Amino acid sequence: MLLLHLSDIHFNNRDIEKPYDQNLGLRDDTINDIKTMREKIGRDVDAILISGDIAYHGQQFEYEYAAKWLEEDVCAAAGCAFENIFVIPGNHDVDRKAAAEPIHEDARRTLRATDVGKSNAAIKRYVDSEASSEMLFKPIENYNRFAAKFLCEVGFHQKDTGQKPYARRDFLLNDKSTLRLWGFNSVLVCDADDDVNKMFVDPSAAEIIKRDDGVTHLVMCHHPFNWLRNSEEFQGRIDAVAKLHLFGHEHSLRVEEYRKFTRIKAGALHPDRDEGRWQPGYNFIDLSVSGPPDKRVLQIKLWVRHLFGTRYIAAPDEEGNDPWELHHDLRPWSPPQEPVAAVNEVAVAPAACKGGAMVGPAPTVRSVAIKILALREFDQRKIITELNLHQDGDQRLADYAFAIAAVRRAEARGDLVRLNDVIDKYSGARN
Repeated sequence: MLLLHLSDIHFNNRDIEKPYDQNLGLRDDTINDIKTMREKIGRDVDAILISGDIAYHGQQFEYEYAAKWLEEDVCAAAGCAFENIFVIPGNHDVDRKAAAEPIHEDARRTLRATDVGKSNAAIKRYVDSEASSEMLFKPIENYNRFAAKFLCEVGFHQKDTGQKPYARRDFLLNDKSTLRLWGFNSVLVCDADDDVNKMFVDPSAAEIIKRDDGVTHLVMCHHPFNWLRNSEEFQGRIDAVAKLHLFGHEHSLRVEEYRKFTRIKAGALHPDRDEGRWQPGYNFIDLSVSGPPDKRVLQIKLWVRHLFGTRYIAAPDEEGNDPWELHHDLRPWSPPQEPVAAVNEVAVAPAACKGGAMVGPAPTVRSVAIKILALREFDQRKIITELNLHQDGDQRLADYAFAIAAVRRAEARGDLVRLNDVIDKYSGARN
């Protein structure tokens, strides 16, 4: 499975779509290199992973531009479906204006003053309460509206929308086992005082991952362990159960190979130009499983890319090899004898049947969510009302959460195809 790993894109509303956009040429160099690497590797990218800092100021316009660039440029260059993007938030995805409210300042002050041994319990008090949780997640509402396009929004657990404090997604590996992506939130507490040992990862990150047969875990978190006050349980857990750890924030490219796992710090696609060592970078990661069922091995090929002048070049391993080749033992596992439904949403879904004729891939919650979120909010609500997909209590939901809740209800009622068709009619009418 081929992954494109980006981080710290830092779309800045002061620069984008302006003649003095200082990163316009850099993005062109990046797209050109993605095309070149796709041709060199000989395969399309299956998923694009972004480990935080999509925006710079956490503003809506920055995310609108990011979504357009990702779909029209990055996905096209990588040969990857837009819906197969997986994102997590970083500190620049926080709307600092929203975070400046006194209630947010008081919460951050309280949490940072709490004894580190009691900090997880203190955070859980906030996130387990709907009112305080909404307050805590308010500064990343613009980010969540963007991340909802990929069902990667994070926040207070809501059954109707499927929203959780973390993002999760499953794909199939070559031996029909599961690659499970986990995206964790390290900006619960974030402001101008951010520093090493002052951030917090959501406590669920240390609890939710478990050893499932035939499942290989990949974990993403924007801030590396040394930035997190409550990192002890989190690090201990993912070191024990996850084979690949992806981080952002620190703008240096770094690969750390251990016996049981590999840890990758992505570098930054758009680092600040006043940094001491300005060197944009990103990664291609190829994952596959080799060996018999009782001696399975995760094979990792890693192409580390960094900018040199106006072109990207390889950052080889210590022995000069490109790609890096790493491997880790996996637990024994055999695929079920009976055919199983593919969990890899990269694969084509079964064809839908309409009037006795096959009309193409059946819609999924993800594909329909992307479509409805692309409409105007007025049209979204009109469709949801027309199909009676709303219910009491929806008024408390954010606009994107309201739409996703309707899509999930349509799936539960067996009306997903109908909803998809109505969305297509609205989209066609507007075009």
